[in-house]
Amino acid sequence: MPAVSRGIVYSLLAVVVVLLLGIAALISVASQRNQRLKDATIDFQRNLNQKEGKIKDLQQRLENCDTVRATISNDSGWGPASISTDTTAVVSQTVSSPSF
Repeated sequence: MPAVSRGIVYSLLAVVVVLLLGIAALISVASQRNQRLKDATIDFQRNLNQKEGKIKDLQQRLENCDTVRATISNDSGWGPASISTDTTAVVSQTVSSPSF
């Protein structure tokens, strides 16, 4: 085999080795990114499950609330001073006189 042919063969082998190393590096980076995404997904699902548990707990507490008595402050002298409601939230509202 002539010396020129040997040089070409060695160059091609070097190029193939470099390309294989590059492909291996890209696969490694993709694998690490995939693992980080899996970890982030697991953390997100865990956080979501905790939030759902809190929401269910709050809904149950809300359903178990007794009748709440809402008081409306009446500065204008119109209507009653307090109103009894069957709601699950306290309503506090200031009624002001209309401005003409």
